[in-house]
Amino acid sequence: MFQNPHQIISKIENGVIPIELRPSNIIGTVQDDPFDSMIAQKLSTAFSELEITSSGKLTTPDIILRDKQTGVIVGIEVKKLIQKKSGADSRGLTIDYNSSLPCGTTLIKMSSATVDIPCYYLFCLLSIDSTSIVTFILIHGDFINYDFNLHKKAKISNYTEYGHGPYGEGSVRHRAMYTYPNPLNYKLKCFHTRKVFVAKKIDIDNLQLTEYVTHEVERCDIYENNFLYSIVDKAKQDKSQQPELIKDIFADCKKRTAKPRTPSMPILSE
Repeated sequence: MFQNPHQIISKIENGVIPIELRPSNIIGTVQDDPFDSMIAQKLSTAFSELEITSSGKLTTPDIILRDKQTGVIVGIEVKKLIQKKSGADSRGLTIDYNSSLPCGTTLIKMSSATVDIPCYYLFCLLSIDSTSIVTFILIHGDFINYDFNLHKKAKISNYTEYGHGPYGEGSVRHRAMYTYPNPLNYKLKCFHTRKVFVAKKIDIDNLQLTEYVTHEVERCDIYENNFLYSIVDKAKQDKSQQPELIKDIFADCKKRTAKPRTPSMPILSE
């Protein structure tokens, strides 16, 4: 549908993409996000050949694109963080995906039928004052998770328990919170402060974008299958330079270990 992620927003000025968000207090619901709305609006402006649909609050993917000519449908889930004063992102290793597990394939309804569509994730690091996009990554969801069955299972894993408490009048909402790798982590130099498109190498080759590839990323799963992704940067200066190979890009996420939870309580001095 589009090969150059820069055209989704605006021109790049001094290494950042200037944006203007409506005030956060002018919203329909507490879940409404001005940035998501801006992305949908910019897509409509940049691609007249696409039908743009915003999914609404707490629904994945945030935006659905349908090519008016071919009928091809693609989803985009928008993830954003605000830059810290130090220039780093505000999360680090991982980012929350709430109750919807990330995946390169997702489900939507078309009339009474359920269909699966490819899903991309748009990761943006905004400046402290939210007037510009510092890092812009449009990435195929399979880069984060390719297990579609796991994604579907996550969609129905939430439930509410009633009759809770000594009087049987309470309820408990059991809601899964997933934390998966955060491409906006400032330590990932292949992404930080860049404006790039990331997809499977075979797709990049078919799109004839190989001259803009700056890095190739190996993603090896727990079954020892190896997948190759390309990082495309249309601003690449030396198109003859061979891409740098990156292995185990999210290695630090695997080093995390479970920690016992301890109850917090007020402390009074004796």
